[in-house]
Amino acid sequence: MYIENIKIGSFGKLSNREIELSSGVNVIEGNNESGKTTLSEFIKFVFYGLSNKNSDGEMSERKRHISWKTNDVSGSIVINTEKGRFRIERSMVPHSAGYKDNITVVDLSNNAVITGVKNPGEYFFGIPEEVFTKTVYVRQADGAYFNGESIGQAVENIFYSADESVNTDKALKKLDEARMGIKHKKNTGRGQLVQLEQERDSLLSRLAEARIANEQILQTESSLRHSLQSIEKNKKDCEKMSRQLRKIEVFNLLKKFDERKTYLQKYEKYTAGKAEIIEKTSYNGFFPEPNYRDELKEAKTELEYLKKDVEKFESDNGFEPDGEYSVTVAEKIREYGGRNGIKTLLAKLSSRKKNIGVCAGLLLGASIACGALGLFIEKLLLLGALVFALACIFCFVLSVAAKGRITKIFEDFGVSTEEELFAAVQRTEQAESARIRNRELMKFKEQNKENALQKLSVYIQKVEDILGKWGITLDREDYKTVISCLCDTLSDLEEIGNAIKDYDEKINTTQAVISHIDSDMAVYNEQQLRDEYASIEEDADSENADDIRRKYDFTSKAIESLREKVSELEKTLAALKARTDRPSEIETRLNAVNEVIKDLTYKHDAYVLAYEKLQEAGVSLRGKLAPGLSKASGRYMSGLTDGKYKDIGVSDSLSMTYSFEENGTDYTKEIDNLSSGTRDIAYVSLRLALAELFCRSGEGLPVVFDESFARLDDGRLKNMLKIALNYSENGSQSIILTSQTREAVLMGDVGGNDSFRHIYM
Repeated sequence: MYIENIKIGSFGKLSNREIELSSGVNVIEGNNESGKTTLSEFIKFVFYGLSNKNSDGEMSERKRHISWKTNDVSGSIVINTEKGRFRIERSMVPHSAGYKDNITVVDLSNNAVITGVKNPGEYFFGIPEEVFTKTVYVRQADGAYFNGESIGQAVENIFYSADESVNTDKALKKLDEARMGIKHKKNTGRGQLVQLEQERDSLLSRLAEARIANEQILQTESSLRHSLQSIEKNKKDCEKMSRQLRKIEVFNLLKKFDERKTYLQKYEKYTAGKAEIIEKTSYNGFFPEPNYRDELKEAKTELEYLKKDVEKFESDNGFEPDGEYSVTVAEKIREYGGRNGIKTLLAKLSSRKKNIGVCAGLLLGASIACGALGLFIEKLLLLGALVFALACIFCFVLSVAAKGRITKIFEDFGVSTEEELFAAVQRTEQAESARIRNRELMKFKEQNKENALQKLSVYIQKVEDILGKWGITLDREDYKTVISCLCDTLSDLEEIGNAIKDYDEKINTTQAVISHIDSDMAVYNEQQLRDEYASIEEDADSENADDIRRKYDFTSKAIESLREKVSELEKTLAALKARTDRPSEIETRLNAVNEVIKDLTYKHDAYVLAYEKLQEAGVSLRGKLAPGLSKASGRYMSGLTDGKYKDIGVSDSLSMTYSFEENGTDYTKEIDNLSSGTRDIAYVSLRLALAELFCRSGEGLPVVFDESFARLDDGRLKNMLKIALNYSENGSQSIILTSQTREAVLMGDVGGNDSFRHIYM
């Protein structure tokens, strides 16, 4: 047996959560305060509900877990058993002064609802809530420890009678109470036999009392007849006043019919007035409905937009200033090949001037050197000096020519430096570009203006057609005329529309009043009311309606008071008649009393025998349960402590002891002498042993551990996980809730990662 699915609608801090589980070991890991304990308590809620009792200073389960946001708790669990799969749905919702616990169990094989399941935990597990919380439900708050005496009797009852509600101690107590009740009733000292004898004696005295009661009966019957006569008289008065009130009511209803006729005349008047306006303002059968006025408003808006479009292209916006523009400079720029041509020419002339200057310097130096040598060494060198001098003069002439050409360029542009030259070129080029763009923009505007004017003209014609529907013609087809006509027409339509609206409001108001009257008077027939009014003979004035109603209410209350008196008199009469029993009736009762006395004597003897046999059976069962629990607990304890502790003793009250050998001597001690971690292991062992005993059908119960292993070292935790794995191998389930990763890590070491399901919250 295992839990497949958990769905939490609203429970404490958790809402809209779903967790899928499998058989075997499920490790659910989550941080502190992530809701693990809330999840474990949700499992208990689905099977056993929420207690509303405070415990040890703690608020009740219901107060802790009912969400303050939704003011309820709800959810479901799918459980897989040998009998099939079932979905348990449970919720607690506000109801009257408290909460209503709703439980639905569905057989998932056919989706049929199983009726009569008041406690799903007892239905599926076969154990009550107290046994569940002390065995397979190990909570963080309690640890593994539990008081065995508190559930020892419940465990005995389950195995004795297969039903925890059949409590052997309670059964013995009830048998003893029943036995004593026959002869000796608690607190009074009188059993049923004594009471019956006293009743027999009292029957004799009732004969004398019956004679006195007969006189009282006659007096009561006389008073009863007088009250009944008064009721009949008042009923006739009420009937007369009821007819008078009805006549007033019919009169008021007929006034409603007359009021309807008045409003109907107003409706016809308003309808005719509206029709007259429509007739007067229609042209060739065309009446300007509101959509026609909207069409004219749209046409006016469109005309204004098209007019703005024309004006936009007539403006000077977008043109650039021409700047400083010189035709002479522009022609010179083109003559020299543009900016790049001028730049190339200046660079070439500057380079030539520089190179020729260098050559002239070199030739001059050579001429001087040759001349000096010729004077002192060789006369022939004087000729060479002359040649170098002539070459130097030629280079100088070429350099002057290059410089003159540069100067000529500056003069053509009216500048004195190269920077001024290119600045003038740039200004001229920019001005010329602006002139070109302005010409293009002018051409663009003229074209678009022509198009805009064309669209405006076409739309003016369209507006004329729209106005023509209502018989309006224009003398001129220009913009101002059309706009003026549109404004006048819209003003006329506004006036007509207001008049129609005024009539519509009056028509709707009168229609609403007529409809309201028709609704109120739908169940009435005017002619039948008039006939009824004429048939009522009593005089009735609507001004006296309040007085008549007060008298009617007073008389009605008087009738009710008399009826209450009649009822009391009838009760008194019935009571008096009940005390006037006949002797035959008393004798019959005496015979019945004697039979009861005989029967009670027989029952007393049977109760004594049943008490003795049940007491013997209880002693025998307790003697059989304890050894089985000791053996199973010892097996688990040995596995969890690596064989150190294996001899565990469990008493019939589920208290535990352990035995061990030390220095050749055997010792037996209470389990509380162990360390806290080992003591937890001992109580977990006892819980699992109890769970085995409860598996009478062969199905293991799901076990929930909520932070139950925090005090165990890794070695003992591994052993605990092995036990959980072994316990869950036969289709059962262990759910381990933890805030640490070591349970999952060690579980992987114990059985491999495929041996368990790891879930994160």
